[in-house]
Amino acid sequence: MGLLGASFRVGRLFGIEIRVHILFVIWIAFRLFSARGDWAFQAAFLGMLFGIVLIHEFGHCFGARSVGGNAENILMWPLGGLAYAHAPMTPWAQFVTVASGPLVNVVFCLASGLVMVLMAGTLRVISLNPFVAFNATAFPAGTPSWVLYLCIFYWVNYFLLALNLLPVYPLDGGQLFQCLLWPFVGLQRAMGIACQVGLAGCIGLGVWGLTRGGGGMLIFIAIFGGFTCWQRLQALKYGMIADERIKYAPYRAYKPRRGGGWWSRIFKRKRRPDVSRPEVNPNPGGWEAKRQEEERREAEVDRILKKVHEQGVQSLSYVERQKLEQASRERQSREREFERQNRP
Repeated sequence: MGLLGASFRVGRLFGIEIRVHILFVIWIAFRLFSARGDWAFQAAFLGMLFGIVLIHEFGHCFGARSVGGNAENILMWPLGGLAYAHAPMTPWAQFVTVASGPLVNVVFCLASGLVMVLMAGTLRVISLNPFVAFNATAFPAGTPSWVLYLCIFYWVNYFLLALNLLPVYPLDGGQLFQCLLWPFVGLQRAMGIACQVGLAGCIGLGVWGLTRGGGGMLIFIAIFGGFTCWQRLQALKYGMIADERIKYAPYRAYKPRRGGGWWSRIFKRKRRPDVSRPEVNPNPGGWEAKRQEEERREAEVDRILKKVHEQGVQSLSYVERQKLEQASRERQSREREFERQNRP
């Protein structure tokens, strides 16, 4: 979470902390300053963009929770948003987590597009080109002014959806492409193919940004995506990413909890165990299974720590790093909960 170091907290919702990077604030100030006399419209547009991207990231978080994962932070920065959502390292869990973000934009597009068609009385108001927001001449005279903002809302969602679904890693489209390949060729090869396709896509995105006016954001996205793909390929080259579902296979522990219904699993933060006091479990068999599962997880963490001590952190595979980070996050959460409950 290196990027979180230069960010500040703006709120907490559904157990997820929302943070804004300082560069995002600078970017907004620059956009408002360069808007000159049209700053009011620019402020409304930026506010709309912030809200759409934020809800998109909440979609990723809720998707991770629905498959038994967890999410505790969302970071807003100039290139969009980053949801620190941690889902089980299985193809389906990762696919659901990634797809839940674009699904938010699909719902927004369908809802706003339907209202636009009803207000205009024709389908001609909707454009399939993500660079053309709407056909203003299709609206009859006397159309309320709020329809203009609805059209902008539709276009922003449609543009973000089209951009995000490009098969360019680490955009959502590139990650979905990797998840689709994963069951057939394994994690390593799937990530390698996705990153190679992503590098080609980043080059194309960068050229596209250079040849069209106002394409600075596309250039930055291409640079960031290309660097991420290169890092992933280097990790693959040195054996730091491995599909260990068969070798270690503790993934059954990440099945979604059935207790409490879908609302509590998705929209509520997972209840952390209170280590300060024992709990009475009415189901001894369930408690025993939970205790055995905890012992297996602790043994797995001990094995990883022993490997780090003997061979160094560079010897860890991608999945082992994920397990170690997950254990660290859970320990920090328990410590924060303990401090909160014992605060005078």
